[in-house]
Amino acid sequence: MRGLQESGLHVDVVPDGATALTSLRPQHLLVIVDDEVGMDPVELCRMLRSRSEVPVIVITAEDHEERVVGALEAGADDVVVVPARTRELVARARAAIRRGPEPKPEESAIEVGEVRLDPTGYVVSVDGERVEMTRKEFELLRLLMTNAGQTVPRRVLIERVWGWDSTEGKTLDTHIRRIRAKIEADPSNPARIITVRKVGYRFNRPKR
Repeated sequence: MRGLQESGLHVDVVPDGATALTSLRPQHLLVIVDDEVGMDPVELCRMLRSRSEVPVIVITAEDHEERVVGALEAGADDVVVVPARTRELVARARAAIRRGPEPKPEESAIEVGEVRLDPTGYVVSVDGERVEMTRKEFELLRLLMTNAGQTVPRRVLIERVWGWDSTEGKTLDTHIRRIRAKIEADPSNPARIITVRKVGYRFNRPKR
């Protein structure tokens, strides 16, 4: 990574894949994954992609089609097989950053009752226990918690989270069921995410 630093890029080095997942922030412009991450780099790439749109480059010593295709299908933006020339890696990194989304400003954590959502690390916890969520589940929960106490129409939830207009809503309902299974004490009788018939969903504020 010295070549990247010498090229003027600020580089944060973490020891393993688990740390990379917890350290990922909206301000990061690029993630580079190598074979020394302590887990399957392809699986790590898939987990990163479920949480963020940040560009991902996978560096691997396994120069065969299955590894390269697997990484790309898992969401990698590029795959570099070592040994790689420093200038080439820097050029690929800069190209991935240019194609990537604009970095987002730091956001404050949202807390409603025992549920805490931290946008900076894509972390959700209930009663202090971390809950794993996909990126769509996270974005949906964030929208509901941001508007806690108010009913958010189905159309708004779909447009804001999926970016398309639909009156069917089966995808929305499936994601709500999955979120309830993760944050509700009794998902069949939810107390946090309430269905408002023919309108949408509401994240309840706890009664004082």
